[in-house]
Amino acid sequence: MSRLINFDANPGTGAFLNKWFYNRTVVNNKNIILPFTGATGSGKSYSALSVGESWYKFEFNEKFPITHVCFDLGILMERILTLHKDKKLRKGDLFILEEAGANFGNLEFQNKISKMFSYILQSFRSMNLILILTVPVLTMINKTARQLVHAHFITAGINYDDKRSKVRPYFHQLAQKSGKSYWKYPRVRIKGKMVKIERLTFTIPSSELIEEYEKEKTRFVVDIGEDFLQEYRRIENAKLIKGARDQLTDVQMEVFTLLQQGLNSTEIAKKRGTAQSSVSATLKIIRNKGYRVKMPKEMEVLNIVV
Repeated sequence: MSRLINFDANPGTGAFLNKWFYNRTVVNNKNIILPFTGATGSGKSYSALSVGESWYKFEFNEKFPITHVCFDLGILMERILTLHKDKKLRKGDLFILEEAGANFGNLEFQNKISKMFSYILQSFRSMNLILILTVPVLTMINKTARQLVHAHFITAGINYDDKRSKVRPYFHQLAQKSGKSYWKYPRVRIKGKMVKIERLTFTIPSSELIEEYEKEKTRFVVDIGEDFLQEYRRIENAKLIKGARDQLTDVQMEVFTLLQQGLNSTEIAKKRGTAQSSVSATLKIIRNKGYRVKMPKEMEVLNIVV
């Protein structure tokens, strides 16, 4: 991959990246996979948004769509496939997989992300997509996937006074025989002189895009929090039920299992075809054996100590 880009005048960050994006996706009919890495708060997300905003203004003369920012691999693939199916996927369309590192520690996920890269490179070769990932460190992407990366930008932090973030850009060269990666600063020709680019400066994206992004991020965090809580409860309930098998009788075990499934004493009695008082008595025994049991209201009214 050539790291040489020509300019007629001194390039700003937007001009530099837009020129590279244009040359690679439009002129050379190729895709781009570009991870942004850095510590929390170093500007990965805002820099990626800034890139998307600048590119869409340059190439399409339109706003960067917040729907192209995805917090989940499945959602990303679904949106790409939907646009492709509807024939709305354009050469140079840019997508951001935000906080990709959230699942990169999982080997199965790493295999999936590697397959997704290959899928984009092969199946959507003619569409020439740009995929930006934000991830804490590059090694959270497995080796196979890293070999498909075209550049790697490392964020150094945001200066909120001048609303800018600084990034170290590295372009990737892969030795085809050995499979070894070489990371080098890009070079540009400015008025006939070769210049090595060691730093890029990004402006913070527009307040409108930031607001849209923060809403999407909050929605995702809330959803994933609820999913985690449900999964945590499922696992803990499974542990409780497994441990209870050696301490509870068959009847007690059946009542306890139904209780963990969310049924109340009335529903349990109906399901088992017994009186509610019988269920309440069973719950009392279960609780006396050390298991957390929310007692029926009728027992609370009677102040029955269990």
